[in-house]
Amino acid sequence: MSTLVKERKLKPQFIKMALETELKHHDWTYEYSDDHGVWVGGTAHRNKIKKMVEDCYAEGEDPADLFYKYYPVDGCHGISGYGIKRTWQEQLDKKAKEITKENDA
Repeated sequence: MSTLVKERKLKPQFIKMALETELKHHDWTYEYSDDHGVWVGGTAHRNKIKKMVEDCYAEGEDPADLFYKYYPVDGCHGISGYGIKRTWQEQLDKKAKEITKENDA
């Protein structure tokens, strides 16, 4: 049974590592392309990222911090298209609370 527990703990870490790679290489502005092939490829990649985000949530992990590390906010598809549940404003509020907590410590 301990082997199963160890494997289970690795899965969320693996998903997040793979998700970070996809986020780093995603063309965030693909929707502005005049080339239909770029649009199709970008949409497929966004759907792949969304599936990985959903997998993170299913494993009890919140991928929003990782997502917002790469998401440019302006000029690209909305967060719902990527499956992210936390809004940009909620992300900023979370970070502000973390900084306040660090400064109080």
